[in-house]
Amino acid sequence: MIRLIHSLLATLPLMFVCVAAHAQRDSVAMYLSVDDVVVTVEQRVVSEPDNMGNVSFNMGALSDVPRLCGAVDVLKLLQYTPGVAAAQEGNTSMFVRGGDAGHSRILLDGAPLYSPAHLLGFFSVLNTPHLSGLTLYKSAVPARYGSSISSVTEVRTHRYLPDTFHIEGNVGIIEADAAVGVPIGERFALFASARHSYASWLTDRLADNTNIDYEFGDYGVGFVADVGRAGRLMFNSHFNGDRALADVDIYNSSCLLNWWNGLATLRLETPVDDKLTLSNMIYSSVYDNSITPDIASLNYEVTAGVVDMGIRSGADVALGSLDISTGVDLSYRRIRPQTIGLGGHIDTMGVPIDDSLEAALYASVRWPISMRFIINAGLRLSLYANDRLWSIPEPRLSIEMPLSEQARLWASYDIMTQYLHLVPQSNLSFATDFYLPSTEYLPPQWSHNLSLGYAGRSTSGHLRWSVEAYYRYMYNVIEYDSRIFDVFMNQGNHLSMLHSGKGESYGLETSFGYSSRCVDVQLNYTLSRSLRRFDKINNGVPFPAHSDRLHNLSLLATYKPSERWTLSATFVYATGIPYTATTALYISGNAFLREYGPYNGSKLPDLHHLDLSVTYWFRTKRLQRSGLNISVYNVYAHRNPLMVSWIVNRTADGGISIEERRHVIYTIMPSISWTYKF
Repeated sequence: MIRLIHSLLATLPLMFVCVAAHAQRDSVAMYLSVDDVVVTVEQRVVSEPDNMGNVSFNMGALSDVPRLCGAVDVLKLLQYTPGVAAAQEGNTSMFVRGGDAGHSRILLDGAPLYSPAHLLGFFSVLNTPHLSGLTLYKSAVPARYGSSISSVTEVRTHRYLPDTFHIEGNVGIIEADAAVGVPIGERFALFASARHSYASWLTDRLADNTNIDYEFGDYGVGFVADVGRAGRLMFNSHFNGDRALADVDIYNSSCLLNWWNGLATLRLETPVDDKLTLSNMIYSSVYDNSITPDIASLNYEVTAGVVDMGIRSGADVALGSLDISTGVDLSYRRIRPQTIGLGGHIDTMGVPIDDSLEAALYASVRWPISMRFIINAGLRLSLYANDRLWSIPEPRLSIEMPLSEQARLWASYDIMTQYLHLVPQSNLSFATDFYLPSTEYLPPQWSHNLSLGYAGRSTSGHLRWSVEAYYRYMYNVIEYDSRIFDVFMNQGNHLSMLHSGKGESYGLETSFGYSSRCVDVQLNYTLSRSLRRFDKINNGVPFPAHSDRLHNLSLLATYKPSERWTLSATFVYATGIPYTATTALYISGNAFLREYGPYNGSKLPDLHHLDLSVTYWFRTKRLQRSGLNISVYNVYAHRNPLMVSWIVNRTADGGISIEERRHVIYTIMPSISWTYKF
């Protein structure tokens, strides 16, 4: 019933959109949405960097890549791009250029998406058929984007007016999804998508002595209207929810997890003339999670959430050879930090609910001084107010140097700030992570970012390559020196477990690609380091960040011998994640005491897996597609551990043995699915 209410509330603005659209039926306007036009010679090229090393996806080529449990996931595919470290199994978090998971901001049609993953990292919450494009900004981030010190991922839904009704989707072994586009007359269109899982048969097999009943769903509704001289009005809503109930038989305990996102955006784009375009939008985004463990007849409840509402207004102006962009952002945010309840009593652990305002003024200009030298300069002035007022200027500067039609150089320098802190408590995509605001005790995080890159391609266009070096220095990054179980035992507050310090990351990204009529190969390798330094952790000695990956290699290859067959493969190799290892165990009475080594001084075994996919297409016309896909995830069944624990056992002679145990979620995973588009 609660989910139904949330879905209805998210859809109510659709009624307003319809009324506003019909009010302008007496005028006519021409409108071009460039987000939905993809012009490419090699249709199979899945991703390619822009003039500044940022990455956009060719949505039309995603049907060729290998699938996890039958589905293609755009956020997981970002882990195959340079500078994005592969997360371990069970996690869809993004670690971009040494940043933490909370340093990467995801915007869905301009609204922040706070929890982008489902349980255990099988999928993100995005319905791929509902999307028209995705761009990852990791260098030369435009001044219109803020609230992140690492990267911004802009996800766009459909904005065009279709000529005919169409439907596309996928039916796999643990989920089914569908998306439709419906023209309503000549000026209106409705887009809707839905995905629901039937995953309990699989999750039940992931852990011994544990029964897991799990389901998730993702739903979206969009509306596009031509409103005459006013331009184009676009509405989009999204809702996703997870519910998992785990019963641990041997401990006679259970745990219920619920978390969901809901957001809605309303956007009006008005082309005043061929030199001026205005854009205005309002949005709301809500994130809520809860975990309710029942341990030894004690009923706990742990909850957290974020409410975010905002207004954004901007203008794009062509003034001679100058392209100018300017605008203002304003958002109200309410943060409910992690609260713990026992027997109906709620304890905020010393952190009250926070209401804050964040605003920004920005302006940028693109100035082509000559055919061989282009300057992009911008300034974002961000302001934040809760217990005090923060004001931080964020200059952005980049230079493009086209050397020829086949080669280019670029360089960039950015200062970026974020006022929201994500506190991770698990290696999994899980419902225990929560957010905290910036305060005197936890000041805003900010970073210096530098990059220098070169890209080229052969005169035939078949070969392409790029190399980019980056350096980032971060201030006021946080480290949560605790775990979820410590929270139940610690009667203090979260702030006593949080530390603020400095971070440094640097690396070299390389990419090589080859495309022809039948073959597309993309090989990426990143050599990098990411370090942290905190006065109160590891005796002030720098240590590897959780996102530290010395080596990160990815390969994505597709082969189409005919219109009927598509064969593809992906391979990932990454250095294991750092963790703090137990070095000794002592017995004190009936309790075991641990002695730990250096903070993050050990590493899990390296992560690697090979995935294969074969698709037979029954129908391959331009606007129609139907195919049967067979994919195998982790073909050689390598056991990629999620974490390491130590089990203490008593031997038959009364002694004690200590066993190291590496926890693995899943190994080889075959799947079959049917993909369609009509």
